[in-house]
Amino acid sequence: MRVFDTERQEWGGSRRERLFDADRYLDLPRQRKVLQHTAVVLAVCGVSFSVWALGWKDEPEPYRPPAQEGPAEPGVTAGDTPSGGDTSGTGTSDGATPTDPASPTPPAGYEVLDDSEGFRIALPSGWTRESQASQYGIDIVDYRGPDGVRRAQVFQLMETSPHASVVEAQQAQSKLDGYRKIHVQYVADPSGGEAAEHEYTADELSGESGTGAPFHVIDYRFEAQDGQRYALIVYGAEDDGPEDERALLDTARAWFCPPSTQCEAPQAS
Repeated sequence: MRVFDTERQEWGGSRRERLFDADRYLDLPRQRKVLQHTAVVLAVCGVSFSVWALGWKDEPEPYRPPAQEGPAEPGVTAGDTPSGGDTSGTGTSDGATPTDPASPTPPAGYEVLDDSEGFRIALPSGWTRESQASQYGIDIVDYRGPDGVRRAQVFQLMETSPHASVVEAQQAQSKLDGYRKIHVQYVADPSGGEAAEHEYTADELSGESGTGAPFHVIDYRFEAQDGQRYALIVYGAEDDGPEDERALLDTARAWFCPPSTQCEAPQAS
């Protein structure tokens, strides 16, 4: 296409055509790159707008308190326990509450005594008490049965070892008329402390009037729950066997609790 040059007053050739119509001769690859960049920018803007719109739509709603729940069962209001069963875990099926287990009690015919010297002991019911001053610790306390033969004696030891105290006492008791040693030995004690006993028979007892029949004696010495040492000696007739003296000793020791000490009652075996 030829173009008329008004300045020169002549028609221009092809070079002049390019000068007057330059836009037609721009670099085509550069045009394509411009168009591609423009498309990318528009695409990014579109994605950003979509993300913003979706995020605005999914914002959490303001907190609203939950609606009041209805009763779990017809005719039962919230907080009530449905009838027909116990849900506490402590009642029985009929709604009754079980009673606590009965407190431990001594064997039949025995009673638990709180002695005025501060100790607790269990002995046969109906026994009488007497005491005398001691050179050490609590008074020497004697409980006697109605037959005048059976007896239980309690006192506190001066020695630092139950076994040493038993051995020393055995030396004196061996001088009794008709003395016969059964054993002198360490024994197990319910409190877990040291204990020893001297079991013997004799025709007489120191301070006791003779009955004409041998006595059976168990001299038990032990360390109690308070860390102090005590003697628990039981006496009876030999001719009826050793079982009643052994039962007397075992029950008295199981229930014995020293002064100013809290002890649990023994459980029935």
